[in-house]
Amino acid sequence: MDALFHAHSGLRYLVLLLGVVNLVVLAIGLATKKPFGKLHRALGASFAGTLHLQVILGVAVALTRPYYPQLIGHFAMMFLAAGAAQACMSINRRKPQPALTLPLIGVTIALVLICGGIMAIGRGILQST
Repeated sequence: MDALFHAHSGLRYLVLLLGVVNLVVLAIGLATKKPFGKLHRALGASFAGTLHLQVILGVAVALTRPYYPQLIGHFAMMFLAAGAAQACMSINRRKPQPALTLPLIGVTIALVLICGGIMAIGRGILQST
């Protein structure tokens, strides 16, 4: 079951990278007044999908490793991060004129929650275990 733990721990870097890339692309698009397009949709879906995979791996890890109290904060923040990312992308997609603002807010909230969730278990954001 260490493989699950290492997969969950390693996937964190991809989630963070996709989140930061998404944040930068959305911010540049907003600053240059570009419309929401295929690139934004693809990056948002990649970020949200990878984050959902991370949550699934996290649940599997939680079921196979010892429990400790800091996990409550970790679980809460990570579930909220996945929800924020998905909700903002889904709501934006259903709008007649999708914009960059709502996905930017969702990605920002998700990244803040992800960083908080990592720190909740006593680890640095980029610290390896």
